[in-house]
Amino acid sequence: MTDMPSSNAKVLFRVPNEDGTAEVETLWATSLGGDKYKLDNSPFYAYGVSWEVVVLAPFSEEEQFPVFLSIVAKLGNRTVRVIFDPPVEDGNESNEILKGLVSLGCDYEGANRNTSL
Repeated sequence: MTDMPSSNAKVLFRVPNEDGTAEVETLWATSLGGDKYKLDNSPFYAYGVSWEVVVLAPFSEEEQFPVFLSIVAKLGNRTVRVIFDPPVEDGNESNEILKGLVSLGCDYEGANRNTSL
């Protein structure tokens, strides 16, 4: 039996703001060797990358993380950001929309208190 790769690193993304500051987001990833990583979760802030994208991210001594430099390969996944109003709660319209997306084969990660079906 062979071992399946698992998330074993976090890749740092620095997402610039309009005012010159930046948001920092770290995403779980599987190291593929040679400073390449396959992303294991979806970004909240970083645009242009999605789950399972392979990125080049050399380790930064200053940051103490591999830092995103470029995309090596896209594997067909997309990230769509949805903000529900009202927030998802059992039985409400937002929850029904989320259930519909899941029935189409979508997966999701939630950023706030109620994001479970």
